[in-house]
Amino acid sequence: MKEFGTKLREKPWFETVYKVGVGIKGFDGLVEFITGIALLISPSLVHTILSAVAIEAGERHGSVLHFIGDYIARVDSDLTKSGLGFLILFLITHGLVKLVLVYCLLKEIVKAYPVALAILVLFLIYQAYIFIIQPSIGMGLFTVLDVIIIWLVWGEYQDLRAKK
Repeated sequence: MKEFGTKLREKPWFETVYKVGVGIKGFDGLVEFITGIALLISPSLVHTILSAVAIEAGERHGSVLHFIGDYIARVDSDLTKSGLGFLILFLITHGLVKLVLVYCLLKEIVKAYPVALAILVLFLIYQAYIFIIQPSIGMGLFTVLDVIIIWLVWGEYQDLRAKK
């Protein structure tokens, strides 16, 4: 298995895939951070936006759009029922941690890689737990994406360590 990963990392496209994967993580972190700040400033703003999107999707023709509209309406309902305090704190800290990790990984700060891998694995464990108790296609996709990103970060870390 080690040989398989090493051979893939030697391919010219690996660096591009790595940077795109880390970039996706950075974008995800930025969205989480901005959403957390938006919820902190105006909790009703998110409700207004989600309601409008759910209504718009529900009025369109097609079962996929109705499914998306129903899903967004359920997310909005869940947000309204649950306390927003934990969600706000989670989104802001989770987003900031991702942004700092992405910065360190793209700047190739070798000492940050073990920390980044540990944090990414902790995020993955949490996501797997959520996926088990509340399975959803979205959470499944994010979990698979995180496994791939952890593998990419591990490969990049091995290459950087070998170079230094």
